[in-house]
Amino acid sequence: MVLPPRKDSLKWSAYPEEVLPLWVADMDFPVAEPVRRAIQERAEGFLGYPPREGDSELKTLLLEKTGLSEEVAFMPGVVVGLYAAVAAFTAPGQGVLTQVPIYPPFLAAIREQRRTVLANPLRETEAGYRLDLSGLERLAYATRLLLFCHPQNPTGRVFTEEELLAVAAIARKHDLIVVSDELHAPLTYERPHVPLARFLPERTLTLLGPGKAYNLAGLPLGAAVGPKPLVEALKRHLPHTFPNVLAMAAWKAALLEAGPWLQEVLKRLEANRDRVAVWAQKVGLGHFPPEGTYLAWLKTPIPKAAAFFLQEARVALNPGENFGEGYDRYVRLNFATYPEVLEEGLKRLEEALRKAG
Repeated sequence: MVLPPRKDSLKWSAYPEEVLPLWVADMDFPVAEPVRRAIQERAEGFLGYPPREGDSELKTLLLEKTGLSEEVAFMPGVVVGLYAAVAAFTAPGQGVLTQVPIYPPFLAAIREQRRTVLANPLRETEAGYRLDLSGLERLAYATRLLLFCHPQNPTGRVFTEEELLAVAAIARKHDLIVVSDELHAPLTYERPHVPLARFLPERTLTLLGPGKAYNLAGLPLGAAVGPKPLVEALKRHLPHTFPNVLAMAAWKAALLEAGPWLQEVLKRLEANRDRVAVWAQKVGLGHFPPEGTYLAWLKTPIPKAAAFFLQEARVALNPGENFGEGYDRYVRLNFATYPEVLEEGLKRLEEALRKAG
């Protein structure tokens, strides 16, 4: 079995050696060679302070690649942007609207800053997860901020243009500011990602970063793209730091030269995604194959499912209860790994389920 080095990896060192980690969202694959080369070349050159506003060429590339416009602000990561958005556009005691289940920092950014989570659960249909647009409209009366995630983490939904148009209409009607985390945008399969801002450019801040698609989580960097007034409001709540020069060099190289690498990685991820889907059906777990991301959201019959699998299967998964109330029977599985690792993990999980009856 191919195993990544453990000592300098959170994913591989957080648990005892006998535990197989299929949890935190980074990939086990090496980075693209052009990215590696760009980091090395930059490290051999100037490592002093960059311009505080960041690399102008990278800004232009981001706007070109995404089709977005307006202003760009760099920040230490997308999670930092979520916290800054809550601080910038709401006050303590106010509600913040988001879909659940949702990536845990969405909930933390709201609760830790003494705001109230207005949770709008995704509807679980025979065809997969869908936005509850009537619920979204009902809750929109009680807030001025919607935290959106597209592609959605943890379900892997890539929302359709019709869904995005409906979200835009609700936001416009209720004067909502929308902060859309689109960190996984390059990681889609059958349907390409379309930015929400295309339908709501005047009210949307789009959060981007290279960490997921190009496996650069250890070089934290993100960007907020949107109308100048919104970006300027956000910047007042961002850390007063300089953007990381190695991270900017890596992101620029990724956008310019890592396309072929990304396409190969997507083929590997799609094969793993399909393997998980077949396995989930075989063992009787609720699952809809993700349309984007490298994350599988699995519904089990077991309460506190992640703790059960850690104990009985020695496999680390993300606990569903971290993604919202009522999801403790769910787990999130990261399939961005080598087939041998994935197969061993699925085998262990299946054995534990069989023993549980």
